[in-house]
Amino acid sequence: MSSETAPLPHMDHTGLAINADARFRHVFSEGFDPILLTDHLGRILDGNRQALNYFGLDPRAFPAVNIRDLHHVDEPMPDVNKLTGPGSMSFQSRVVVGRVQDGRPRQVTLNVEVRARRLTPGREGTWQWIYHDISSRVELQQMRDDLIAMLLHDLQSPLGNVISTLELLRMQVRMNDADETLLELLDIAARSSDQLQRLIASLMDINRLEAGQPVGRSSVVALDRLVAEAYDIEKPNFDRRGVALETKLPAALPALLVEPNMVSRVLLNLFDNALKYSADGETVAVEAHGIGDGMVHVTVSDRGAGIPVEFREVIFDKFRRIKNDTSKGLGLGLAFCRLAVEAHGGRIWVDDAPGGGARFNLTLPQAEAVGKAENTTDNAN
Repeated sequence: MSSETAPLPHMDHTGLAINADARFRHVFSEGFDPILLTDHLGRILDGNRQALNYFGLDPRAFPAVNIRDLHHVDEPMPDVNKLTGPGSMSFQSRVVVGRVQDGRPRQVTLNVEVRARRLTPGREGTWQWIYHDISSRVELQQMRDDLIAMLLHDLQSPLGNVISTLELLRMQVRMNDADETLLELLDIAARSSDQLQRLIASLMDINRLEAGQPVGRSSVVALDRLVAEAYDIEKPNFDRRGVALETKLPAALPALLVEPNMVSRVLLNLFDNALKYSADGETVAVEAHGIGDGMVHVTVSDRGAGIPVEFREVIFDKFRRIKNDTSKGLGLGLAFCRLAVEAHGGRIWVDDAPGGGARFNLTLPQAEAVGKAENTTDNAN
């Protein structure tokens, strides 16, 4: 720590204040992560040993060095002065530091997570900046994304060949009046191939939606049509389990303005999830009604064990599943549902079904509401 500046002045002449300041200095200097102190303009006042080493800073240059100088020129810095209370502000950024590579000094860009906190009151106060290097985490995520992209690209062509071959085989078998057992086996293989194809499509859509790309071309479509399309695909599994689909859609339900294929797959994933946790002979229910903010509220309910409260948020994250869940799956279906619904301007959540079990709720835009909003904008112009 620099001896020329003190991170915080002594509050008074009491021993308590001096001890508190001493404890702060100890934590500050021995902190594992790089820590910097600045004034309200970002000028660096002090830094612990880890910060000096990490950024290659010379304490004798303080406060001529501004914290913005440490960050990549393309990385915007938040306005910390907007944080007037005692809380903290967290954000991710990139910093440029000096490193020796191959025996030569080089400028290296590293990914960091930054937590900024006001230490002293008033606009012209002292700020603490704690840096945590996440370069390895970012690099690992990039490698994972690249691997998924490569697998998806390499799987599409052979899977398409398998599906085409199975269809030709089924046609040939029917022409030769083969027994029902062989036809049933071919149907199972075809359904499994279709399921794998939908999984690949969901992975591709997840990557696309996470990158902020649009959902595709939206059109006006009735919800009952999307429900029927999803049910037709899942019907063999409903029949095999003896599970019924109960549909409660009002005749006057507004049409939707959505990307039909994507929303149909959202419903398909919710049907598959409801089946997974339903006992044989149970009922899965689909209901919907228009709500006041120009959206349609859709629910898919089962009568299973329900979703524990502590898992009702994380189940919508990629590769996350309920603890002790023995069912098969990668934890991608609900992640796709969340991204697809949010990309349409809606939201999705889960709560308890009225008769027990889990109820998945989602909101989707009404075609009439969207049309009125566009007309209003046109008239204003």
